[in-house]
Amino acid sequence: MFHSRFRKTARQRVFGRLRPSLKTFLSGFLVVFAVLGAGSPGYGFESFEKFEQSKKQSLALRLEAMPGKDRVHSGETFRLYVVAILEKGWHLYSLEKQSEDETIATRIELKATAFHPQGGWQESPPNLVRDEIMQKVMKTHSGRVEFTHLFSVPEGLPPGVYPLSGILHFRICDNRICTLPRQMPFQTRVIVKAGESG
Repeated sequence: MFHSRFRKTARQRVFGRLRPSLKTFLSGFLVVFAVLGAGSPGYGFESFEKFEQSKKQSLALRLEAMPGKDRVHSGETFRLYVVAILEKGWHLYSLEKQSEDETIATRIELKATAFHPQGGWQESPPNLVRDEIMQKVMKTHSGRVEFTHLFSVPEGLPPGVYPLSGILHFRICDNRICTLPRQMPFQTRVIVKAGESG
């Protein structure tokens, strides 16, 4: 009788310790389920296969960067063009903030450069479309979109080849699913020639 009471007490102690852990595990599981499956329609995926597919969707966007001039001189200005090309059926969002979720708006981050940025980024005119993911009219881009930024060449910058690079932060959607927030680097170079522009 003593042994059976001892076993029972030991069992109760073990399960008593497990119970809070089990609660924590189950509540964590439910939170993950709510985020992936039952959250806002723009942030969930229809199935695990769709989620896996979304990890490959950066392939649905190609990125190219190039300066507007082959060669520049001290004191000149030039434009950097960052061109995104999306596969048919996919879109990305405007640079303009349209949602409380900061990952929705496309954003371009510049790395440190020898050139002086002038003003902010400009974008191709976006399309106003009813976005089923966000469930409202949004400014989006599809097909080919250009982002441009004006730079000036500092006076007295030595001749040479200078890198110009950055990162595109974006999400792409196809009106059924959206990818998780993505980052895609771009890089080009600008040739600075001796002397001043004529």
